[in-house]
Amino acid sequence: MGLRKTFIPVLVLVLLSTIYMVEFSFFRTRVLNVSAVEADDDIGVYWDENCSMNVYSISWGALSPGDVKKVGVYVRNEGNESFSLVLTTTNWNTENASRYLSFSWSCEDNKIEVGRVVKVTQSLRVSHYTRGITDFSFDIIFETGKYLLADVNMDGVVDIVDVVIVSAAYRSTPKDPNWNPDADFNKDSVIDIVDVMLVVEDYGKTREH
Repeated sequence: MGLRKTFIPVLVLVLLSTIYMVEFSFFRTRVLNVSAVEADDDIGVYWDENCSMNVYSISWGALSPGDVKKVGVYVRNEGNESFSLVLTTTNWNTENASRYLSFSWSCEDNKIEVGRVVKVTQSLRVSHYTRGITDFSFDIIFETGKYLLADVNMDGVVDIVDVVIVSAAYRSTPKDPNWNPDADFNKDSVIDIVDVMLVVEDYGKTREH
């Protein structure tokens, strides 16, 4: 009887230790993965600010649940018009990868002028509750976004901020201290009622990608 009383606690301890080791090993499984990078013709994606090394794929390295990995690249406007940058993801593999992995990005400026180079930081967050994923892949698409002419600050919507910006530059020309070329929508070198009316007409509209 005494042996049985001693055996049961030991068995429970062994069982709990086994469960702990399995759970720890599972949640710390390290994941190796790569994302393919695709871009519109007007967009160049590079590893360096001098734009000498193209980015064709991104290796996220070894990841564990709870990790956040950041990868920086440089984007150059290689077209003939300014644009706003849009990043989307597609072709997630495995099937449930997008449930546990979240992709986000940030750019140092919403408006990318012709020939300009900006840094783009991409982030991949792995959920603490990730289960059943040993490897995965997905594609990152760099696209040129269409923006509204009256969206002066390029935040994707024509709102009161744009009204204030145009109002501050009203009646100015390039020689004036309050001149703002971004508010001169029809490029006639004066910010007048025509530019104001463009803001009024587009007020409340949002950018289409």
